[in-house]
Amino acid sequence: MGDSIKSRIIARLLELAEPLRQGKELLGPAGYRVIERKRTLFLIEPVKPALHLVIGDEDVVGHQDSDNRGFTMRFPAMWKSMVSDARDAYRLSDGTAAYLQMAIEADGQLSQLANIINYIGELPFTDEALKPDGGTVVMYEVEYRRYRGDPTRSY
Repeated sequence: MGDSIKSRIIARLLELAEPLRQGKELLGPAGYRVIERKRTLFLIEPVKPALHLVIGDEDVVGHQDSDNRGFTMRFPAMWKSMVSDARDAYRLSDGTAAYLQMAIEADGQLSQLANIINYIGELPFTDEALKPDGGTVVMYEVEYRRYRGDPTRSY
């Protein structure tokens, strides 16, 4: 059995962020040292700059009795960028948010896997325990359809 549609969406989101590891013009020569999926937004990453993809709880959209073929599912996908102040946290966070918005919203492969990818917003933050470290959280809501009994197929 192949990967579920949700797993493929998450894998594609991580692939889209990989160019941020090299940095280039956006981040300077270093880029992000860590890009990975985590379970919560509240983890502190000892290695910075770091970019975490956090996937929230999934739920069914609408009434299940209105469509006998399958389900419309939705889940939040949040990118948390964590930067030390020595790396110009504001510039790095703003550039990362812009890059993620362009990459996610314009990606043809992702739009074939998901029905809707809604941009929810951006939340800049300062880490109170590690001042002056900070970053931003870029938030999306992802909707996709899957057949009943087969999470690997969309309709």
